[in-house]
Amino acid sequence: MVLVKLIRILQRLLVEMTLEFQRLVPVIVAFVDRLLLCHKHRWLGERLLQTFDQHLLPKATIDYRLASYFPIFDRIAENDTVPACGLLELLTKFIVSLVEKHGPDTGLKSWSLGSKVLGICRTLMIHHHSSRLFLGLSRLLAFTCLYFPDLEVRDNARIYLRMLICIPGKKLRHILNLGAQLPGIAPSPHTSSFFNVQSPRPSRDLKKSRNISSYIHLERVIPLLVKQSWSLSLPTLGIGGDKPGYLENIMDSEPPVDMEREVDGSSSIQIISETEKIDHPQEPLRVMDSKISEILGILRRHFSCIPDFRHMPGLKIRISCSLRFISEPFNRVWGADVPAADLDGVDALPAIYATVLTFSSSAPYGSIPSFHIPFLLGEPPTNGYSSGQKGSLDIVPVENGSEEEESFRAPVMIELEPREPMPGLVDVSIETNAENGQIISGQLQSITVGIEDMFLKAIIPADIAEDGVPGYYSEVFHALWEACCTSSNTGRETFPLKGGKGVTAINGTRSVKLLEVPAMSLIRAVERHLAPFVVSVMGEPLVNVVKDGGAIRDIIWKDGASDSALDVTTSVTDHGRSHSNSSTLMKKMTERAM
Repeated sequence: MVLVKLIRILQRLLVEMTLEFQRLVPVIVAFVDRLLLCHKHRWLGERLLQTFDQHLLPKATIDYRLASYFPIFDRIAENDTVPACGLLELLTKFIVSLVEKHGPDTGLKSWSLGSKVLGICRTLMIHHHSSRLFLGLSRLLAFTCLYFPDLEVRDNARIYLRMLICIPGKKLRHILNLGAQLPGIAPSPHTSSFFNVQSPRPSRDLKKSRNISSYIHLERVIPLLVKQSWSLSLPTLGIGGDKPGYLENIMDSEPPVDMEREVDGSSSIQIISETEKIDHPQEPLRVMDSKISEILGILRRHFSCIPDFRHMPGLKIRISCSLRFISEPFNRVWGADVPAADLDGVDALPAIYATVLTFSSSAPYGSIPSFHIPFLLGEPPTNGYSSGQKGSLDIVPVENGSEEEESFRAPVMIELEPREPMPGLVDVSIETNAENGQIISGQLQSITVGIEDMFLKAIIPADIAEDGVPGYYSEVFHALWEACCTSSNTGRETFPLKGGKGVTAINGTRSVKLLEVPAMSLIRAVERHLAPFVVSVMGEPLVNVVKDGGAIRDIIWKDGASDSALDVTTSVTDHGRSHSNSSTLMKKMTERAM
């Protein structure tokens, strides 16, 4: 009992001395280190660190002098017997104060203190389980990478945050300690840098990268209905080198001009005014009835929402893909030098880091942005891995808990800005890093872009209410249908695009396909693949069948007998009708009771 009291008195005395005399911090840290190095007295050193965590941290003042306690904070971060929540809370408050006090004369001090805080965060990630740190540390790093005034500190915080979110615990600790294990690498003199060692510069092995497409796969999430393996691109038709390599269907709207060449070779341009065009028409005047006028109004409104890709960002399509790689051939080729001792489950699987996918295409898809993947685990062997081993992951996404394969696939989104609605191929290049620092680069299998990827719903004008969208879609469809008629008077009309600089014209034909298949098979196929693009269903038998399916909603329903549009909110099933009737009955009963 006497010894316990003496230890408590000593602990309280050390805390008070540390708070009052900050110059004693190095002496106290040396004393703690000696206790931790001694096998018999290690428990006393850990107990002393716990005392600092409970009594020193809450009393510490949040100002620049807090940096003098950083050696103690480092010892607390290195010891996994001390919970990290108190230290993370104090460091978060300190970072907030640095942001608030930042000024023209505090740039170097902010960089130094911010880097030291990140050094303590790195120590925490090495010695503590990620699941215990995740909430507090992610908040600290997120605030730092968003608001800290120094760019280098923000970038390092962003890297740490991405690693904390994406990399499992053992692999995270391995990559943070990787520099100390590399031979021939001298420690960096800057202890506040991202890694405490100089980064190696491994060379690319081109021979190993030749066949990476056999075990690294980028695949479409939704396969194409129509298979193809070709790409169509048209050569440049213009003389100038700045002309695009595809057909232009858009032209600038320019006033008509009349060129008058003089005898001496000079030329002058005469702009024909609207009055002169009426007095001296170049072509016969057209008589336009109210129906054609209404169609033109609908089409002008429709095309005014479509951006002119030559002067502003155009329409974009997105293709969802997934990246995965197979562990066994990857290990045979790249042979990660990770020690296999004490590793099982996902910790024994290979991983790739900082993956960059770049895309290119000969088809007119515009500039395709690259895609970055911070971390990806290899697919385990089918016969050497069980779902029970997945428990070694420190952090498991909740939404993927029931889908084991999702842990070994990274979602990839390819964003295209097509100039023409044509199919094609997108070539894919990969550059990534193995766990042992090797750089992997090469070509993957191309991604096929089908005509079905070009299907986009019409852009809704801003003044269209939500309940008016089905009617607007139906009007646009019928206007385009009429405009594609060979006898239509809209063939010579041009329609301004969004931005007011370009105009386009309609050049198409009507097409009706007769399919010799059972009606229900066709209906189910349309419901599965074309439901978002159906604007109207006509005929009472067909309306009943499609409504009962439930896949096609919020469209114009037309009864063939009365040819009248039905309410899109009308209940479909008997259950819906009974629910509506019961709601009305309950309302009447409530009114009577009141």
